[in-house]
Amino acid sequence: MKTKKNLLILAVFTLVMMTISVNISESKEIQKSKTITIELNSIQCDMCVEKVTEVINSVVGVEKAEVDLEKKIATVTYNTDMTNKKAIEKAITSAGYNANKKTADKEAYNNLSSCCKKP
Repeated sequence: MKTKKNLLILAVFTLVMMTISVNISESKEIQKSKTITIELNSIQCDMCVEKVTEVINSVVGVEKAEVDLEKKIATVTYNTDMTNKKAIEKAITSAGYNANKKTADKEAYNNLSSCCKKP
């Protein structure tokens, strides 16, 4: 009788530990997504919004990008295993726009439409 009780306790303990292990694993998966805000002080028009959105979404690992012209920010959700903030900022500056404190690539900026350049 005592052996059956011990086996039952062991089975319950094992089940609890497996459940905890699965939950920890799932929470690590959730943590792979991160949302950041990037200042875009050089965007001027809807064409800028379209281009910056396209550039951000072209970065492998970006899950979602929203650019707000009025606030001059981008809200970006990305997979931390695949990319990072620096890579996203680099993509934006390479397209000719400032990203946070990083200055736009001069040649790319010069190739922007006149409505996209700061007055």
